Amino acid sequence: MVLRCVVVEDQVMFLQLLVAMLRTLPGLEVVGTAQGAAEALAVCGDLQPDLLILDLALPDGDGVAVMAALAEREHPPRVIVLSGQVSSFLCPRQLRPHVQAVVDKTRAYDDLRSEVQRLLDPRFEDSGEADARGRLTVRERQVFALIGKGCTNRVIAEQLGLSLRTVETHRKNITGKVGAKGGELVRLAALDLQMTLDRVD
Repeated sequence: MVLRCVVVEDQVMFLQLLVAMLRTLPGLEVVGTAQGAAEALAVCGDLQPDLLILDLALPDGDGVAVMAALAEREHPPRVIVLSGQVSSFLCPRQLRPHVQAVVDKTRAYDDLRSEVQRLLDPRFEDSGEADARGRLTVRERQVFALIGKGCTNRVIAEQLGLSLRTVETHRKNITGKVGAKGGELVRLAALDLQMTLDRVD
């Protein structure tokens, strides 16, 4: 499988670094770039990418608006969101099927690589996990399960052998992917945990 990718990022140097890194990944072809919302829509219209790596904060518009416009098209791309404020990003419900991951820009180099590699892995494509919770990484699902048990970040860190900061980052990423935070996130995690236990039984 080869994914044709467009990268949308307004900071030129950061854009160049991302493109250079992405071009090292076998199976991914960066076919275009854009630095604004209008340009992103035009480039995607011309190139019809499979994957859009999208910064939310653009000089001429909002990344969510770009996603919404593309979602109306016949073949909308899958989206990996880049955000400097992952914890405050809530994906609109109607766009959740299109968002594959939400990546913190401060960790973009490492996390973006792993998320794209996950998309390129045929085993992931065959897994049948189509909803937002199914797009969590293995570690994020572990954290999500412990959230469902009512564990605090500190307890999760102790149980998984992680630093508190790492758990906080995972929780922010989960919040962005699932589209819920606070009590709603705990409720969804508890429901997901119960469904998992029911399948085991």
